[in-house]
Amino acid sequence: MNDLDPGTLAAIDKLLESSARSDVPGYAVGVVRAGRVLYRRATGLASIEQAVANTPGTRMRIASVTKQFTGLAVMLLVEDGKLELDQPVRAYLPELAGLNGTPTLRQLLNHTSGLRDALDSIAFFLSEGLFPQIPAGLTHQWSSRFTDANFAPGEAWCYSNYGYGLLSLVIEKASGLTLADFFQQRLFAPLGMVDSVLWPNDMELLPGLATSHIRLPDGRYRRSIYPCEELVGGGGIVSTVDDMLRWAANLREQRLGSAASWAEIQRKLRFNNGSEHNYGFGLKCQLHRGVELRWHDGSTFGSKSALLCYPTQGLDIVVLANRSDSEPGAIGIKIAELLLADVLGPPKVNAEAVGREALIGNYYSPALRRVFSIRPHQTNLLFAINATPEGVLRDEDGVLGNDSSFGPVTVHHTSSTAAIEVEICGHRETYSRLPATPPASTELEAALVGSYRLADFDTPVRIVLEQGALHIDLDSRFHPNRIALTPFSSEVFLCTVTVLGSPAQGVVTLERRDGVVVGFFFSLQRTWNLHFLRSGMR
Repeated sequence: MNDLDPGTLAAIDKLLESSARSDVPGYAVGVVRAGRVLYRRATGLASIEQAVANTPGTRMRIASVTKQFTGLAVMLLVEDGKLELDQPVRAYLPELAGLNGTPTLRQLLNHTSGLRDALDSIAFFLSEGLFPQIPAGLTHQWSSRFTDANFAPGEAWCYSNYGYGLLSLVIEKASGLTLADFFQQRLFAPLGMVDSVLWPNDMELLPGLATSHIRLPDGRYRRSIYPCEELVGGGGIVSTVDDMLRWAANLREQRLGSAASWAEIQRKLRFNNGSEHNYGFGLKCQLHRGVELRWHDGSTFGSKSALLCYPTQGLDIVVLANRSDSEPGAIGIKIAELLLADVLGPPKVNAEAVGREALIGNYYSPALRRVFSIRPHQTNLLFAINATPEGVLRDEDGVLGNDSSFGPVTVHHTSSTAAIEVEICGHRETYSRLPATPPASTELEAALVGSYRLADFDTPVRIVLEQGALHIDLDSRFHPNRIALTPFSSEVFLCTVTVLGSPAQGVVTLERRDGVVVGFFFSLQRTWNLHFLRSGMR
């Protein structure tokens, strides 16, 4: 830490200031450059309940940063001659029927499989208040019943924890080891990661593991539990700042794995249409203001993480947090910009709202059953897809776009303010403007209210109108779960659903036949177009 000047040290400390208290959860942060530790600090409590402080040695959940470990594990088995990246997953898990066996291992690693994320849709059908832990086997059983996918393999991009669940099973089948043992023997032990472990169930006690905390609207914190025993290769690792810095060094120096393996890991994925994306094998490989960056962040209920590796600068940054109200990725970027100020190029330009007021609004693509929204925020333009906020639009020589949870996005202006063209993963579609003033829910009662069922599962639901508001009522076997429907138009609705204790936004679009509503399609961020049929319809 002596290598940091006082001003830089104070600036990094200030990023953690809100958690430098004895009554809130906090962070553990480590920074290494050229092999020297520049910063190593923890703030806040590992457990509010027990009043135990976080330390740099506190174990925390790294969530989806786990995926890059799974990516390297697959490549080690490719080197062993036990796996081939472009074989369908069915070649290694022959019990997989239908859609689930079709994608290749590469497509699973790159999130281009098209498989719906079963965790997303299972949570939709669980009632709020249910103890939030999904047992091993349930997402696999649930996903196997889908007769449709988000898209054909290789056509688009959609983050899928379920895909990494399948990869976990493939690794176990090919290696003859449990995934926990494979990680320990082939990854953790060789790198000296002595405090890291695959730990999929918080009901099992693990010494030194920080409690995950969810912040409630009133400012209090609630204990969280890791939600799914099948989220192993997709998010199950527990680690420390020191161990994750050892892993970051491996990303730079490539101590484990052949040069050919690392070339595959760092290769940009290519969609079927030839366009590219910066994601692959659990890593995002891109330029940050002209400087090479390999990174990933992670988020589970009550814990978040980020790992940033700048290989040409020898800079590694790890930020772990045991609180839901945290932004490890943003903190990591700010630390990097403090330390690399002399080599970073100019920042990307945000799209200004001034002069683009005509673009602001909600737009709908009937071909995709997708809503694209452009909203003002201070002086900039934000965008949302299917009501999920995606961030700010960037302006590159008048072309608006950014990365999103649906893949790379570009917004193309049209001569009319009634429509825009949006390109996602190289596919360009026309989105028509939705009305600024949607119809009242009471006007839609006669067309919508009734009984429906999820086609693949024969699961009954009802659309009801109560006190002037529309809702979807789920017939949960535990107790009813209600989802609010707010009209965007007479055909498209915003829905708000609680997924394992956290609110999520989605979209419902109507299906009509001869003007009569015969069903609807329900989409969340990672599960698209679940089809519900009106009772009595085929």
